[in-house]
Amino acid sequence: MVANRSFWYRFETFLIYLGITLFALMAILPFLHTIARSFSAEPPILRGEIYLWPKGFSFDAYIRLMQGNQFWQAYRNSFIITISATAVQMVLTTLCAYPLSRSYLPGRNLLMAVIIFQMIFPPSLVPFYLTVRDIGLIDSWWALILPYGINTFNMIVLKSYFQSLPPELEESAVIDGANDFQVLLYIILPLAMPVLLTITLFYSVANWNLFLPAIFFITDGNKQPLQVMLRDMIWSMQLATQTASADDVERLVGIEALKSASVLMSAIPMLLAYPFFQRYFVKGIMLGAIKG
Repeated sequence: MVANRSFWYRFETFLIYLGITLFALMAILPFLHTIARSFSAEPPILRGEIYLWPKGFSFDAYIRLMQGNQFWQAYRNSFIITISATAVQMVLTTLCAYPLSRSYLPGRNLLMAVIIFQMIFPPSLVPFYLTVRDIGLIDSWWALILPYGINTFNMIVLKSYFQSLPPELEESAVIDGANDFQVLLYIILPLAMPVLLTITLFYSVANWNLFLPAIFFITDGNKQPLQVMLRDMIWSMQLATQTASADDVERLVGIEALKSASVLMSAIPMLLAYPFFQRYFVKGIMLGAIKG
């Protein structure tokens, strides 16, 4: 009986590791394929010969991508938007989640009902656009920050964590003369660091990949974030390829490699940020899920 249990335990462990390995391969193989394409010559790409290793190794795609000022300007815009929006979102989310986590807040249940209703039934695009336009945010980075100041899911996760903390911590601080702001700043936030960093990661990734709001609200090309610039570049490349004549083939050489290089360059900041946040990621999610 013991030997039989040991066999099934090892078999289940094998299946778990096999499943994890398959999922890991599904995630990493497309990324490796993109890297191989970005360092390859154009003819092997067009012939479909590139899989996980480049052919005709070349840095031409990256050199062409970085030659113009447009790419670096869009990169800078994305950095400014991501840092500014994440800072504003974390402040607003924290200031919303903490009061709602206190049972003595008047009208707490009604406020939560309104927030959840908005989460289930978000506003439609036309009135949302008209509201942003009427308050004068069109063609401003604030149009990408203020209307998206609080993500309801992130706020509920943070609120749940605040509720899971022992109330005695707050009571002892109040007895010592601390006000609500001091309790939040000196007692609650240091204890909530894992979940705060996890939500910061959520916001940062969403802001870095911002796409549709920038298309709707930003018309000035000098203010467009990186993702929109890459969309426009890839779209124009595809259009040029479809309408190219035989005389234009020389001019269009390297387009596929350039597409892959642009995708990789746009992913670098998040790839660098993930290792820093990874140690807090699982812990933060679990802490925020202790209590509803």
